[in-house]
Amino acid sequence: MYKAVKTVVANNNAAWSGLPAFANAYTAFNEKLSLLEQLSNSQTFALIGVRSVKEAKRKITAEKAYAISSSLAAYAVLTNNVELIDLMKIRRWDLLRGASVRMLQLLDLILSKANALVGDLDDFGVDQAVVDELQTLRDELEVSFTAPRNAIIERKVLTTQIKNLIREIDLLLKHQLDKLIVVLQEEHADLFITYQNARIIIDLRAKRGSSEPDAEDSGEGESNSGDYGV
Repeated sequence: MYKAVKTVVANNNAAWSGLPAFANAYTAFNEKLSLLEQLSNSQTFALIGVRSVKEAKRKITAEKAYAISSSLAAYAVLTNNVELIDLMKIRRWDLLRGASVRMLQLLDLILSKANALVGDLDDFGVDQAVVDELQTLRDELEVSFTAPRNAIIERKVLTTQIKNLIREIDLLLKHQLDKLIVVLQEEHADLFITYQNARIIIDLRAKRGSSEPDAEDSGEGESNSGDYGV
């Protein structure tokens, strides 16, 4: 709801432009509000982007691995390799939706067998380039599996920054703009009333939020920045 104050003040520039202290305070308020918006956006999309990239990479890797395992399974049946037949009983679901640790284990198994038999797999659509491509995808996927945890840590850092910035904005409003708007009250009563109404909205939102117990961090670093209209 900080935007309500911003809009009110911005629409009445002529009323306060001759009061340098108010102009300076409003400039500082605007700068902090812009930073708050940037931090809030970064916090919102920190995990979304990481997860979408991870899922896309997992799907590509899973399909490539499943194709190679199918070739190995066909080769195993043709050569009556009972052990390999059993090992290649890999479901597409295990690669797409199974635990990340299990998927990496399956990828390593497929790569191990494919590298050992690559010279015999040309007729089955598998050559060294195909195996090397899967190895690269596997290594990149392992890195992406750790990315969400790093993103959670980043969100927690952003949450702390947002809370600190909200405190700074509240102090700036309370000790600067709220005080200086009184100077303008006599000559610009409409601005004073409209500003006060905007501030009441912020105060009510803040008080309502403070009456609730602090929630434990869910692991994704949620903040209360949305309460302030950013």
